[in-house]
Amino acid sequence: MVAREQFAWVWLLTMVVTYAAYFAAVVVMGETPFWTQIIMFAATAIVQVVVIAIASAVIALRYKNELSGDERDRAIAHRASAVAYQVLLCGIILVGCLMPFSHTGWDIFHAAVFAIALAEIIRHALIVAAYRRGLRQPNAQRGWHG
Repeated sequence: MVAREQFAWVWLLTMVVTYAAYFAAVVVMGETPFWTQIIMFAATAIVQVVVIAIASAVIALRYKNELSGDERDRAIAHRASAVAYQVLLCGIILVGCLMPFSHTGWDIFHAAVFAIALAEIIRHALIVAAYRRGLRQPNAQRGWHG
């Protein structure tokens, strides 16, 4: 497993675990005071940052020469980012254009955080999938040799 794939796995698992716990707590706790919401979100972000920082340091130490990446790594990241951008765009249009007419406050905030987290989870899942099964060119982008 290459370093970038390991890094994507760390991001993916950390995002899924931390945000699943965060949204489960939001649903279970229901309506809570402002500072409780802030503390829950801050705790989620801090745990995510700490886990990813430690894992990134370990991966960087183990794979010193492999972190620069090549064309394949850039193509994988580009394709995953393009798909994740579309997911994020749809989520933020929903949050910014439709939700203000029917929801307020924390509902809008949680929907925006969900859209961002979902886009990042999809991005890193696509990176992992591309490393697992190989990067495939869409038919329209294949050259004369493929």
